[in-house]
Amino acid sequence: MRQKYTITIADIEMNVISDESPEAVEALVGLVDRKMREICAGSKRCSKSEAALLCALDYCSERIKSQRKLKALEAKLAMTEATLEEVLAENEELKAQIG
Repeated sequence: MRQKYTITIADIEMNVISDESPEAVEALVGLVDRKMREICAGSKRCSKSEAALLCALDYCSERIKSQRKLKALEAKLAMTEATLEEVLAENEELKAQIG
């Protein structure tokens, strides 16, 4: 169920609406807040807007990497399933020959 939350990230308060649980929203807010503070601490001249953009770029980069890994794992799983099917079929043939 959609709920309204008042959150604070890098001392910026805002209202958001989410289907997530309060715990999930709190965890996400904490993650983004820490990342933005880390970015700002690394560069005293970095504005909060720039930190937010860098945080978004970092997230997008990680998402693209994760999507690539997922596709590679899905392909590997498909190959493994095909190999398993071949082995099972061969096993059945050998049982029939012995049987």
